[in-house]
Amino acid sequence: MKILSFTLSFVLLFLTGCVSQYSITENELEDYLSEEIHFEIKQGNKLFGIDMHINNIEVKLGHKADTMAVSATSVIKVRNPLMPFEAELEATFEAKPWYDATNHSVYLRELKLVEIKSSPKDFDKAIQQFSPQLMRFLTQFLETQPVYVLDTNESNQALIAEMTKRIQVQPGKLQLIFDE
Repeated sequence: MKILSFTLSFVLLFLTGCVSQYSITENELEDYLSEEIHFEIKQGNKLFGIDMHINNIEVKLGHKADTMAVSATSVIKVRNPLMPFEAELEATFEAKPWYDATNHSVYLRELKLVEIKSSPKDFDKAIQQFSPQLMRFLTQFLETQPVYVLDTNESNQALIAEMTKRIQVQPGKLQLIFDE
């Protein structure tokens, strides 16, 4: 029975395409992150505080060996009675993606902040006091949430999810590897 099951799985995979070449593209990662990850910070009270949410995520794979870059554009509103303001902040992180075979998900580790840009430019001075806390939130969030999950409700991806052991970063894609 095991041989029959294995044979059927192999034939199914063969018929659905060259499964050894299955990969996740930068666009698929961006779409997943945009749909599934909702990062929002609201701290303080009505008079003093900060509100932040991510409204744009870009992914770049393989620009460095085994590295994924994630750029997140955030809208930040600082509430205070003397000088409230709103700005955009773009933070770019680099990390090493890894595959967790138990939950069929891609995660990031060794997250490093590479660059911060803000608009308006004078926001740079104001963000310096919030920057360490903000970066801790973003880092913790990105390291604990999967950046992609194979859909085990879809038959082809479910089979691929069971066979995938690890991933390999290549320019523009994450290659799923089935052997150890």
